[in-house]
Amino acid sequence: MKHAESGYTLVELLITLSLLSILVSLPLVTFPKLNETSLEADIIAKQVKENLLLAQQVAMSTGRLTQIRTDNSTKEFTIRFAPFDNYSVIPYQHRDMLFESLTISPSSVAFLANGHPSRSGTFLLKVGHHRYTFTIHIGKGMITYRKL
Repeated sequence: MKHAESGYTLVELLITLSLLSILVSLPLVTFPKLNETSLEADIIAKQVKENLLLAQQVAMSTGRLTQIRTDNSTKEFTIRFAPFDNYSVIPYQHRDMLFESLTISPSSVAFLANGHPSRSGTFLLKVGHHRYTFTIHIGKGMITYRKL
C-alpha cells in the first residue's frame, strides 16, 4: 500500500512567512513618518483651544479676571489671575511650537468674570511648519481655530 505524503516542506513555510512578515512591516516603516507630525500638530492646536476654554471656565467659576500668557522663550502657556497668581502653567507640547501676534497678542487674551473675552482678535500658532489661526470672538466669547 502506497502512502502519499501531502503538505509543505519546512523551507517553503519559512519562505512564505518571511515574505509575509516583510509585506506586513513595510507600512509600519514608511507611513508614520508622513502623518505623525501633522496629526501631532492638529492635536496640539486642539489642546490650545481647550486651554483657552479652560481659562474662560476658570474666569466664570471664580468670578475673577483670568489672563493668558504665552512665553516662547520659556516655552510655557500660563493661565493666571495676576502676574504672580498663576492658576496653571502648561509647558509647550512641542519643541517647535510658537505663538505670534496677528491682530491680538496671545498674551493679551483675558476673560472677564462673566466669561466674555476682554478683547477680540486673531493670533497664530506654529507647530513646526504647520500654522493655525486662533480667533477670539467678542460678545459670545467663542474661540475658533483653523489650519492654514
